[in-house]
Amino acid sequence: MPIIKTLSPVSGDINIVQITDSHLGIEYGDTLLNMNSDEGLADVLALINQHESPDLVLATGDIGNYPSEKAYKRFADVLDKSISAPMCWIPGNHDDPDLMAAARGEPYHQIIECGAWQLIMLNSRMPGKTHGHLDESELAFLASSLSESKGKHVMVCLHHQPVPIGSAWMDSYIVDNAQDFWAALDPFDHVKAVVWGHVHQAFHEQHKGIELISTPSTCIQFIPNQDAFGVDKALPGYRWFTLKQDGTIETGVRRVPAKDYGIDFDSQGY
Repeated sequence: MPIIKTLSPVSGDINIVQITDSHLGIEYGDTLLNMNSDEGLADVLALINQHESPDLVLATGDIGNYPSEKAYKRFADVLDKSISAPMCWIPGNHDDPDLMAAARGEPYHQIIECGAWQLIMLNSRMPGKTHGHLDESELAFLASSLSESKGKHVMVCLHHQPVPIGSAWMDSYIVDNAQDFWAALDPFDHVKAVVWGHVHQAFHEQHKGIELISTPSTCIQFIPNQDAFGVDKALPGYRWFTLKQDGTIETGVRRVPAKDYGIDFDSQGY
């Protein structure tokens, strides 16, 4: 049986914020390309509190820069202290789902029930690899969940992008069996959105009426539409969603105001 989290009864719009790719280090104040990733996360959470009243916080992977129960616990603790809404998370390629479960005292929730909507949470992590993959059990879970969720509007959430985003280096780390993912979705018309992290940038297009959406990192950003690795000067941010009862979605991105994090913009990778 899938692990299900049911939000408190919601009769109107559902407000969700997505944060992703926080890359927290093992110790507080550890950096990524000279950026204090804890500082970026704290600034984004402050921005959320300034603008949003979410029903749910969705964290789409790369919680830690290295698999670390300590980093995961720090992430969960700061979310609990900063945001009154519940948080759900999924692992990214930098994460270890077992350590995430140990830090929280429970495995990640595979299905989130919220009013007229259902979020299906997929694990696209492939141990030891940067690219994504959905194994047979994950695809079977997706297909069965979609079949059983008829009558609901569905948002599918994963870490890796299931479509190219226009950056050759990042698209080499796509879900490598994305055709199987889309084959599982194609028979169903109640999937309204597919949402992911991983790419450290905002992306929003459509595929057969499904919204395809990614979100900026709370840490460093990557330059969009560039074939080689590049660090963008855009600042950390999050994405907000309003899920309507009729299945439509409103969404947008907010970023931290002007700030110098001391980021190494000349880096050629990490």
